[in-house]
Amino acid sequence: MVKTLLLLTQLAAGLANATALTARLDRTTVALGEPVSLAVQAQGLHLDALDVGPLGASFDVFGRTLSRSPDSETLVLTLYSRAAGRVEIPALQLETRRTAALPLTVSDGSESVPRVTAGWTLDPAMPWVNQPTQLTLAICDDGSLQWQRPVLPTHSGRIVRALSEDEGAGEACILHRYHWALLATREGAAVLSVPMLDASRFGQRLRFPGPSLSFQTAALPAWLPAHVPPVAPVLQADPLPARWPLQRPLSWRFEVTGGYSADGLKALIDLQLRDTPALGMYPPLIEAVAPDDPNSPLSRFAVTLFWQPRASGQVSLPTLRLPWYDPVRGQLDSVRVAGNTLTVFDPRWQRAGWVAAGLAGLLLLGVMVWQLSAMMRWRLARRRGLRAIRLARDAAELAHAVRRFSLTGQAAAPSLGEWQRRLRSETGSCEAAEAVRQLEQQRFGQTALALPALQLAFLRGLARVRPKSRCPGPGANL
Repeated sequence: MVKTLLLLTQLAAGLANATALTARLDRTTVALGEPVSLAVQAQGLHLDALDVGPLGASFDVFGRTLSRSPDSETLVLTLYSRAAGRVEIPALQLETRRTAALPLTVSDGSESVPRVTAGWTLDPAMPWVNQPTQLTLAICDDGSLQWQRPVLPTHSGRIVRALSEDEGAGEACILHRYHWALLATREGAAVLSVPMLDASRFGQRLRFPGPSLSFQTAALPAWLPAHVPPVAPVLQADPLPARWPLQRPLSWRFEVTGGYSADGLKALIDLQLRDTPALGMYPPLIEAVAPDDPNSPLSRFAVTLFWQPRASGQVSLPTLRLPWYDPVRGQLDSVRVAGNTLTVFDPRWQRAGWVAAGLAGLLLLGVMVWQLSAMMRWRLARRRGLRAIRLARDAAELAHAVRRFSLTGQAAAPSLGEWQRRLRSETGSCEAAEAVRQLEQQRFGQTALALPALQLAFLRGLARVRPKSRCPGPGANL
Protein backbone atom coordinates (compact mmCIF):
# COMPACT_ATOMS: atom_id res chain seq x y z
CA MET A 1 0.00 0.00 0.00
CA VAL A 2 2.80 2.41 0.85
CA LYS A 3 4.55 1.61 -2.41
CA THR A 4 1.38 2.35 -4.38
CA LEU A 5 0.94 5.76 -2.76
CA LEU A 6 4.55 6.60 -3.42
CA LEU A 7 4.18 5.64 -7.07
CA LEU A 8 1.08 7.84 -7.51
CA THR A 9 2.85 10.78 -5.89
CA GLN A 10 5.81 10.48 -8.24
CA LEU A 11 3.48 10.20 -11.26
CA ALA A 12 1.59 13.38 -10.25
CA ALA A 13 4.85 15.23 -9.79
CA GLY A 14 5.98 14.15 -13.24
CA LEU A 15 2.77 15.37 -14.86
CA ALA A 16 3.06 18.69 -13.05
CA ASN A 17 6.55 19.20 -14.38
CA ALA A 18 5.35 18.31 -17.89
CA THR A 19 2.92 21.34 -18.07
CA ALA A 20 4.00 24.96 -17.77
CA LEU A 21 2.53 28.42 -18.64
CA THR A 22 4.69 31.54 -18.66
CA ALA A 23 4.39 35.15 -19.99
CA ARG A 24 6.90 37.89 -20.66
CA LEU A 25 6.96 41.40 -22.18
CA ASP A 26 9.44 42.58 -24.78
CA ARG A 27 9.91 45.78 -22.71
CA THR A 28 8.64 47.27 -19.51
CA THR A 29 8.37 50.94 -20.57
CA VAL A 30 6.52 52.28 -23.60
CA ALA A 31 4.94 55.55 -24.72
CA LEU A 32 1.20 55.86 -25.08
CA GLY A 33 0.39 54.81 -28.65
CA GLU A 34 3.34 52.42 -29.02
CA PRO A 35 2.77 48.66 -29.24
CA VAL A 36 4.09 46.20 -26.67
CA SER A 37 4.43 42.47 -27.32
CA LEU A 38 3.29 39.91 -24.77
CA ALA A 39 4.66 36.41 -25.39
CA VAL A 40 2.80 33.54 -23.67
CA GLN A 41 4.58 30.17 -23.77
CA ALA A 42 2.96 26.88 -22.82
CA GLN A 43 4.24 23.32 -22.44
CA GLY A 44 1.75 20.50 -22.47
CA LEU A 45 -1.13 22.97 -23.02
CA HIS A 46 -2.99 24.31 -26.06
CA LEU A 47 -2.97 28.12 -26.24
CA ASP A 48 -5.98 28.18 -28.56
CA ALA A 49 -8.10 27.94 -25.44
CA LEU A 50 -6.32 30.79 -23.63
CA ASP A 51 -8.77 33.47 -22.45
CA VAL A 52 -7.31 36.91 -23.20
CA GLY A 53 -10.47 38.73 -22.09
CA PRO A 54 -8.84 40.22 -18.93
CA LEU A 55 -6.48 42.19 -21.18
CA GLY A 56 -9.36 44.17 -22.74
CA ALA A 57 -9.89 46.34 -19.67
CA SER A 58 -6.55 48.14 -20.03
CA PHE A 59 -5.28 47.16 -23.46
CA ASP A 60 -6.39 46.92 -27.06
CA VAL A 61 -5.46 43.47 -28.36
CA PHE A 62 -4.54 44.36 -31.91
CA GLY A 63 -2.87 41.20 -33.21
CA ARG A 64 -2.03 37.67 -32.21
CA THR A 65 0.42 35.14 -33.66
CA LEU A 66 0.53 31.47 -32.58
CA SER A 67 3.50 29.24 -33.30
CA ARG A 68 4.00 25.59 -32.35
CA SER A 69 6.99 23.35 -31.80
CA PRO A 70 7.06 19.64 -30.84
CA ASP A 71 7.19 20.33 -27.10
CA SER A 72 5.67 23.86 -26.70
CA GLU A 73 3.41 26.58 -28.09
CA THR A 74 4.03 30.35 -28.16
CA LEU A 75 1.33 33.03 -28.50
CA VAL A 76 2.53 36.58 -29.21
CA LEU A 77 -0.06 39.33 -28.53
CA THR A 78 0.38 42.91 -29.77
CA LEU A 79 -1.07 45.26 -27.16
CA TYR A 80 -1.78 49.00 -27.13
CA SER A 81 -2.40 50.63 -23.78
CA ARG A 82 -5.66 52.52 -23.23
CA ALA A 83 -4.20 54.91 -20.67
CA ALA A 84 -0.88 56.36 -19.47
CA GLY A 85 0.67 55.59 -16.11
CA ARG A 86 1.62 52.42 -14.26
CA VAL A 87 -0.51 49.57 -15.59
CA GLU A 88 -0.37 45.85 -15.05
CA ILE A 89 -0.60 42.93 -17.41
CA PRO A 90 -3.16 40.76 -15.61
CA ALA A 91 -2.57 37.09 -14.95
CA LEU A 92 -3.90 34.78 -17.66
CA GLN A 93 -5.24 31.34 -16.76
CA LEU A 94 -5.30 28.21 -18.85
CA GLU A 95 -6.73 25.12 -17.17
CA THR A 96 -4.90 24.92 -13.85
CA ARG A 97 -1.97 27.11 -14.83
CA ARG A 98 -1.73 30.92 -14.44
CA THR A 99 0.81 33.40 -15.69
CA ALA A 100 2.33 35.96 -13.39
CA ALA A 101 1.07 39.58 -13.49
CA LEU A 102 3.60 41.82 -15.23
CA PRO A 103 4.12 45.54 -14.50
CA LEU A 104 4.26 48.06 -17.38
CA THR A 105 4.97 51.79 -17.37
CA VAL A 106 3.20 53.83 -20.06
CA SER A 107 4.46 57.40 -20.53
CA ASP A 108 2.37 60.16 -22.08
CA GLY A 109 4.75 60.91 -24.96
CA SER A 110 8.46 60.31 -25.54
CA GLU A 111 11.26 61.37 -27.84
CA SER A 112 9.98 59.07 -30.59
CA VAL A 113 6.22 59.37 -29.99
CA PRO A 114 4.59 62.81 -29.48
CA ARG A 115 1.95 63.51 -26.88
CA VAL A 116 -1.55 63.28 -28.35
CA THR A 117 -4.83 64.68 -27.08
CA ALA A 118 -8.26 64.27 -28.67
CA GLY A 119 -11.74 65.57 -27.95
CA TRP A 120 -15.29 65.69 -29.32
CA THR A 121 -17.51 68.68 -30.02
CA LEU A 122 -21.21 68.57 -30.90
CA ASP A 123 -22.99 71.54 -32.47
CA PRO A 124 -25.59 72.09 -31.10
CA ALA A 125 -24.53 70.51 -27.81
CA MET A 126 -28.08 69.39 -26.93
CA PRO A 127 -29.87 68.49 -30.17
CA TRP A 128 -33.50 67.63 -30.72
CA VAL A 129 -34.62 64.32 -32.10
CA ASN A 130 -34.13 64.24 -35.91
CA GLN A 131 -32.12 67.49 -35.82
CA PRO A 132 -28.94 67.31 -37.95
CA THR A 133 -25.91 68.21 -35.85
CA GLN A 134 -22.23 68.54 -36.63
CA LEU A 135 -19.97 66.10 -34.82
CA THR A 136 -16.24 66.94 -34.80
CA LEU A 137 -13.26 64.99 -33.52
CA ALA A 138 -10.18 67.21 -33.01
CA ILE A 139 -6.82 65.45 -32.59
CA CYS A 140 -3.84 67.49 -31.37
CA ASP A 141 -0.20 66.44 -32.00
CA ASP A 142 3.11 67.94 -33.09
CA GLY A 143 2.35 67.44 -36.80
CA SER A 144 4.57 64.37 -37.30
CA LEU A 145 1.75 61.82 -37.31
CA GLN A 146 -0.34 60.66 -40.25
CA TRP A 147 -3.87 59.92 -39.09
CA GLN A 148 -6.61 57.69 -40.44
CA ARG A 149 -10.27 58.67 -40.22
CA PRO A 150 -11.77 56.64 -37.39
CA VAL A 151 -14.74 54.43 -38.11
CA LEU A 152 -17.54 55.17 -35.67
CA PRO A 153 -19.38 52.11 -34.38
CA THR A 154 -23.03 51.71 -35.38
CA HIS A 155 -25.57 52.23 -32.66
CA SER A 156 -29.35 52.11 -32.57
CA GLY A 157 -30.97 55.47 -32.05
CA ARG A 158 -28.59 57.52 -34.15
CA ILE A 159 -27.46 57.89 -37.75
CA VAL A 160 -23.91 59.02 -38.47
CA ARG A 161 -22.76 60.23 -41.89
CA ALA A 162 -19.11 61.09 -42.66
CA LEU A 163 -18.40 64.64 -43.85
CA SER A 164 -15.05 66.22 -44.70
CA GLU A 165 -11.80 66.62 -42.78
CA ASP A 166 -9.36 69.48 -42.39
CA GLU A 167 -6.15 70.42 -40.68
CA GLY A 168 -5.05 73.63 -39.01
CA ALA A 169 -2.60 75.08 -36.53
CA GLY A 170 -3.81 75.41 -32.95
CA GLU A 171 -2.30 77.39 -30.10
CA ALA A 172 0.19 74.68 -29.13
CA CYS A 173 -0.23 71.89 -31.67
CA ILE A 174 -1.44 70.84 -35.08
CA LEU A 175 -5.16 70.07 -35.16
CA HIS A 176 -6.58 67.28 -37.30
CA ARG A 177 -10.36 67.59 -37.47
CA TYR A 178 -12.79 64.96 -38.71
CA HIS A 179 -16.44 65.90 -39.18
CA TRP A 180 -19.62 63.83 -39.20
CA ALA A 181 -23.33 64.57 -39.46
CA LEU A 182 -25.08 63.09 -36.42
CA LEU A 183 -28.84 62.52 -36.42
CA ALA A 184 -30.27 61.28 -33.13
CA THR A 185 -33.52 59.39 -33.68
CA ARG A 186 -34.20 58.64 -30.00
CA GLU A 187 -34.47 61.00 -27.04
CA GLY A 188 -32.46 60.63 -23.86
CA ALA A 189 -28.85 60.33 -22.79
CA ALA A 190 -26.33 58.70 -25.08
CA VAL A 191 -22.60 58.03 -25.19
CA LEU A 192 -20.50 58.06 -28.36
CA SER A 193 -17.01 56.59 -28.31
CA VAL A 194 -14.37 55.40 -30.71
CA PRO A 195 -12.20 52.48 -29.49
CA MET A 196 -8.75 53.49 -30.79
CA LEU A 197 -7.27 56.11 -33.10
CA ASP A 198 -4.88 54.85 -35.79
CA ALA A 199 -1.81 56.85 -36.85
CA SER A 200 1.62 56.23 -38.33
CA ARG A 201 4.98 57.87 -37.87
CA PHE A 202 7.89 57.03 -40.20
CA GLY A 203 6.28 53.68 -41.07
CA GLN A 204 5.53 52.72 -37.44
CA ARG A 205 1.91 51.98 -36.63
CA LEU A 206 0.60 53.73 -33.54
CA ARG A 207 -2.77 53.45 -31.80
CA PHE A 208 -4.05 55.92 -29.25
CA PRO A 209 -7.06 55.64 -26.96
CA GLY A 210 -10.12 57.39 -28.35
CA PRO A 211 -12.22 59.84 -26.34
CA SER A 212 -15.92 59.43 -25.57
CA LEU A 213 -18.77 61.95 -25.77
CA SER A 214 -21.86 62.06 -23.57
CA PHE A 215 -24.82 64.08 -24.84
CA GLN A 216 -28.53 64.49 -24.26
CA THR A 217 -31.17 64.46 -27.01
CA ALA A 218 -34.34 66.45 -26.39
CA ALA A 219 -37.67 64.86 -27.26
CA LEU A 220 -40.10 66.26 -29.83
CA PRO A 221 -43.84 66.55 -29.15
CA ALA A 222 -45.78 63.33 -29.55
CA TRP A 223 -48.30 65.03 -31.85
CA LEU A 224 -45.64 66.01 -34.40
CA PRO A 225 -46.27 64.28 -37.76
CA ALA A 226 -43.72 61.91 -39.17
CA HIS A 227 -41.02 63.19 -41.54
CA VAL A 228 -41.19 66.71 -40.01
CA PRO A 229 -37.72 67.80 -38.80
CA PRO A 230 -36.98 70.57 -36.27
CA VAL A 231 -35.00 72.50 -38.90
CA ALA A 232 -36.24 75.31 -41.16
CA PRO A 233 -35.71 74.31 -44.80
CA VAL A 234 -34.18 76.57 -47.44
CA LEU A 235 -35.66 76.38 -50.95
CA GLN A 236 -34.31 77.40 -54.34
CA ALA A 237 -36.71 76.88 -57.26
CA ASP A 238 -36.01 77.19 -60.97
CA PRO A 239 -38.30 79.59 -62.88
CA LEU A 240 -41.12 78.13 -64.91
CA PRO A 241 -41.97 79.21 -68.49
CA ALA A 242 -45.03 81.38 -69.02
CA ARG A 243 -46.25 79.25 -71.96
CA TRP A 244 -46.05 75.53 -72.62
CA PRO A 245 -47.38 73.28 -75.42
CA LEU A 246 -50.14 70.80 -74.80
CA GLN A 247 -49.24 67.13 -74.13
CA ARG A 248 -45.54 67.85 -73.79
CA PRO A 249 -43.90 66.80 -70.46
CA LEU A 250 -42.60 69.67 -68.35
CA SER A 251 -40.01 69.34 -65.56
CA TRP A 252 -39.81 71.68 -62.59
CA ARG A 253 -36.73 71.52 -60.36
CA PHE A 254 -36.13 72.97 -56.92
CA GLU A 255 -33.57 72.29 -54.18
CA VAL A 256 -34.36 71.70 -50.51
CA THR A 257 -31.71 72.14 -47.81
CA GLY A 258 -32.69 71.14 -44.29
CA GLY A 259 -33.29 68.08 -42.17
CA TYR A 260 -35.45 65.97 -44.48
CA SER A 261 -34.67 62.45 -45.55
CA ALA A 262 -35.26 61.33 -49.13
CA ASP A 263 -38.17 59.07 -48.13
CA GLY A 264 -39.69 61.73 -45.88
CA LEU A 265 -39.48 64.42 -48.54
CA LYS A 266 -41.04 62.12 -51.14
CA ALA A 267 -43.90 61.25 -48.78
CA LEU A 268 -44.64 64.93 -48.08
CA ILE A 269 -44.69 65.83 -51.78
CA ASP A 270 -46.74 62.80 -52.82
CA LEU A 271 -49.34 63.67 -50.21
CA GLN A 272 -49.86 67.14 -51.72
CA LEU A 273 -49.86 66.05 -55.37
CA ARG A 274 -52.35 63.26 -54.87
CA ASP A 275 -55.36 65.47 -55.72
CA THR A 276 -54.06 66.90 -59.02
CA PRO A 277 -55.04 64.33 -61.70
CA ALA A 278 -55.80 67.05 -64.27
CA LEU A 279 -52.14 68.04 -64.41
CA GLY A 280 -50.88 64.57 -65.32
CA MET A 281 -48.28 64.51 -62.53
CA TYR A 282 -45.57 61.85 -62.48
CA PRO A 283 -43.79 60.59 -59.33
CA PRO A 284 -41.16 63.13 -58.21
CA LEU A 285 -37.47 62.44 -58.71
CA ILE A 286 -35.43 63.15 -55.56
CA GLU A 287 -31.63 63.19 -55.82
CA ALA A 288 -29.08 63.86 -53.09
CA VAL A 289 -26.86 66.89 -53.79
CA ALA A 290 -23.64 67.80 -52.02
CA PRO A 291 -24.09 70.96 -49.91
CA ASP A 292 -22.05 74.08 -50.61
CA ASP A 293 -20.39 73.73 -47.19
CA PRO A 294 -18.72 70.28 -47.05
CA ASN A 295 -18.95 70.34 -43.23
CA SER A 296 -22.66 71.12 -43.10
CA PRO A 297 -24.72 68.34 -41.45
CA LEU A 298 -27.87 69.43 -43.29
CA SER A 299 -29.24 67.31 -46.09
CA ARG A 300 -29.66 68.75 -49.57
CA PHE A 301 -31.93 67.26 -52.21
CA ALA A 302 -32.82 68.23 -55.78
CA VAL A 303 -36.51 67.56 -56.41
CA THR A 304 -37.75 67.33 -60.01
CA LEU A 305 -41.48 67.28 -60.68
CA PHE A 306 -42.67 65.99 -64.05
CA TRP A 307 -46.14 66.78 -65.37
CA GLN A 308 -47.94 66.77 -68.70
CA PRO A 309 -50.80 69.26 -69.27
CA ARG A 310 -53.90 67.58 -70.64
CA ALA A 311 -55.99 70.64 -71.59
CA SER A 312 -55.16 73.99 -73.14
CA GLY A 313 -55.80 77.27 -71.36
CA GLN A 314 -54.68 78.68 -68.02
CA VAL A 315 -53.20 75.97 -65.75
CA SER A 316 -52.11 76.63 -62.16
CA LEU A 317 -49.47 74.45 -60.52
CA PRO A 318 -50.20 73.55 -56.89
CA THR A 319 -48.38 75.39 -54.10
CA LEU A 320 -46.24 72.94 -52.12
CA ARG A 321 -45.77 73.37 -48.38
CA LEU A 322 -42.84 71.79 -46.58
CA PRO A 323 -43.61 71.63 -42.85
CA TRP A 324 -41.03 71.90 -40.06
CA TYR A 325 -41.17 72.18 -36.29
CA ASP A 326 -39.94 75.33 -34.57
CA PRO A 327 -38.63 74.14 -31.18
CA VAL A 328 -38.12 77.71 -29.92
CA ARG A 329 -41.76 78.68 -30.33
CA GLY A 330 -43.01 75.14 -29.91
CA GLN A 331 -45.23 75.18 -32.97
CA LEU A 332 -45.48 73.78 -36.48
CA ASP A 333 -44.43 76.00 -39.38
CA SER A 334 -43.97 75.55 -43.11
CA VAL A 335 -42.12 76.94 -46.13
CA ARG A 336 -44.00 77.38 -49.39
CA VAL A 337 -42.95 76.54 -52.93
CA ALA A 338 -45.32 78.72 -54.95
CA GLY A 339 -46.60 77.27 -58.21
CA ASN A 340 -47.05 79.52 -61.25
CA THR A 341 -49.96 79.89 -63.65
CA LEU A 342 -49.03 78.76 -67.16
CA THR A 343 -50.70 79.25 -70.51
CA VAL A 344 -51.02 75.88 -72.20
CA PHE A 345 -51.48 76.14 -75.97
CA ASP A 346 -52.16 73.63 -78.71
CA PRO A 347 -48.98 73.35 -80.80
CA ARG A 348 -51.01 72.40 -83.89
CA TRP A 349 -52.44 75.92 -84.16
CA GLN A 350 -49.01 77.31 -83.56
CA ARG A 351 -47.59 75.16 -86.34
CA ALA A 352 -50.40 76.34 -88.63
CA GLY A 353 -49.49 79.94 -87.82
CA TRP A 354 -45.85 79.18 -88.52
CA VAL A 355 -46.78 77.68 -91.90
CA ALA A 356 -48.93 80.70 -92.79
CA ALA A 357 -46.18 83.06 -91.71
CA GLY A 358 -43.70 81.08 -93.76
CA LEU A 359 -45.87 81.24 -96.85
CA ALA A 360 -46.42 84.96 -96.37
CA GLY A 361 -42.70 85.41 -95.97
CA LEU A 362 -42.02 83.46 -99.14
CA LEU A 363 -44.59 85.53 -101.03
CA LEU A 364 -43.10 88.75 -99.73
CA LEU A 365 -39.65 87.54 -100.65
CA GLY A 366 -40.84 86.69 -104.17
CA VAL A 367 -42.36 90.16 -104.55
CA MET A 368 -39.16 91.76 -103.33
CA VAL A 369 -37.06 89.65 -105.69
CA TRP A 370 -39.37 90.52 -108.58
CA GLN A 371 -39.23 94.23 -107.75
CA LEU A 372 -35.47 94.11 -107.40
CA SER A 373 -35.04 92.35 -110.73
CA ALA A 374 -37.44 94.79 -112.42
CA MET A 375 -35.53 97.72 -110.99
CA MET A 376 -32.25 96.26 -112.21
CA ARG A 377 -33.72 95.75 -115.68
CA TRP A 378 -35.02 99.29 -116.15
CA ARG A 379 -31.85 100.77 -114.68
CA LEU A 380 -29.75 98.81 -117.15
CA ALA A 381 -32.10 99.81 -119.98
CA ARG A 382 -31.81 103.50 -119.01
CA ARG A 383 -28.03 103.23 -118.90
CA ARG A 384 -27.87 101.68 -122.38
CA GLY A 385 -30.23 104.34 -123.79
CA LEU A 386 -28.24 107.22 -122.28
CA ARG A 387 -25.03 105.73 -123.64
CA ALA A 388 -26.48 105.53 -127.16
CA ILE A 389 -27.58 109.19 -126.91
CA ARG A 390 -24.14 110.19 -125.71
CA LEU A 391 -22.43 108.37 -128.63
CA ALA A 392 -24.62 109.87 -131.41
CA ARG A 393 -22.52 111.63 -134.11
CA ASP A 394 -25.22 113.73 -135.76
CA ALA A 395 -28.84 114.77 -135.41
CA ALA A 396 -30.14 111.72 -137.30
CA GLU A 397 -28.29 109.27 -135.08
CA LEU A 398 -29.42 111.25 -132.05
CA ALA A 399 -33.07 111.04 -133.14
CA HIS A 400 -32.71 107.30 -133.73
CA ALA A 401 -31.10 106.80 -130.29
CA VAL A 402 -33.89 108.80 -128.65
CA ARG A 403 -36.63 106.76 -130.40
CA ARG A 404 -34.93 103.54 -129.17
CA PHE A 405 -34.73 104.77 -125.53
CA SER A 406 -37.16 102.63 -123.45
CA LEU A 407 -37.16 101.46 -119.80
CA THR A 408 -39.21 98.37 -120.67
CA GLY A 409 -37.12 97.17 -123.62
CA GLN A 410 -39.60 98.09 -126.38
CA ALA A 411 -38.64 98.51 -130.04
CA ALA A 412 -37.77 101.90 -131.49
CA ALA A 413 -40.73 104.31 -131.78
CA PRO A 414 -41.73 105.30 -135.33
CA SER A 415 -41.52 109.02 -134.49
CA LEU A 416 -40.35 111.28 -131.74
CA GLY A 417 -43.94 112.19 -130.94
CA GLU A 418 -44.87 108.53 -130.50
CA TRP A 419 -41.75 108.00 -128.39
CA GLN A 420 -42.72 110.95 -126.22
CA ARG A 421 -46.22 109.55 -125.67
CA ARG A 422 -44.74 106.14 -124.84
CA LEU A 423 -42.27 107.67 -122.38
CA ARG A 424 -45.10 109.55 -120.67
CA SER A 425 -47.05 106.28 -120.45
CA GLU A 426 -44.08 104.35 -118.99
CA THR A 427 -42.75 106.91 -116.58
CA GLY A 428 -45.30 109.74 -116.34
CA SER A 429 -42.38 112.08 -117.00
CA CYS A 430 -42.31 115.07 -119.38
CA GLU A 431 -38.70 115.98 -118.74
CA ALA A 432 -37.61 115.44 -122.40
CA ALA A 433 -40.38 117.51 -124.06
CA GLU A 434 -38.21 120.61 -124.57
CA ALA A 435 -35.29 118.51 -125.86
CA VAL A 436 -37.61 116.80 -128.38
CA ARG A 437 -38.89 120.20 -129.61
CA GLN A 438 -35.32 121.45 -130.07
CA LEU A 439 -34.27 118.27 -131.88
CA GLU A 440 -37.15 118.53 -134.37
CA GLN A 441 -36.42 122.19 -134.99
CA GLN A 442 -32.80 121.18 -135.65
CA ARG A 443 -33.88 118.52 -138.12
CA PHE A 444 -36.15 120.93 -140.04
CA GLY A 445 -33.56 123.71 -140.01
CA GLN A 446 -35.50 126.04 -137.71
CA THR A 447 -32.58 126.30 -135.26
CA ALA A 448 -28.91 125.80 -135.34
CA LEU A 449 -28.14 124.27 -131.91
CA ALA A 450 -24.94 122.33 -131.62
CA LEU A 451 -25.17 118.54 -131.30
CA PRO A 452 -23.54 118.46 -127.83
CA ALA A 453 -26.16 120.89 -126.53
CA LEU A 454 -28.96 118.68 -127.79
CA GLN A 455 -27.31 115.58 -126.29
CA LEU A 456 -26.91 117.35 -122.95
CA ALA A 457 -30.58 118.35 -122.96
CA PHE A 458 -31.68 114.74 -123.45
CA LEU A 459 -29.15 113.41 -120.92
CA ARG A 460 -30.36 115.85 -118.28
CA GLY A 461 -33.99 115.07 -118.92
CA LEU A 462 -33.70 111.27 -119.11
CA ALA A 463 -31.09 110.67 -116.38
CA ARG A 464 -33.75 110.92 -113.66
CA VAL A 465 -36.67 109.09 -115.25
CA ARG A 466 -38.02 105.88 -113.67
CA PRO A 467 -41.13 103.80 -114.22
CA LYS A 468 -44.45 105.25 -113.02
CA SER A 469 -43.01 108.53 -111.77
CA ARG A 470 -45.31 111.55 -111.67
CA CYS A 471 -45.24 114.09 -114.46
CA PRO A 472 -44.16 117.45 -113.02
CA GLY A 473 -45.98 119.57 -115.60
CA PRO A 474 -48.55 119.58 -118.35
CA GLY A 475 -46.02 118.46 -120.98
CA ALA A 476 -45.18 119.78 -124.41
CA ASN A 477 -47.44 120.05 -127.42
CA LEU A 478 -46.03 118.38 -130.49
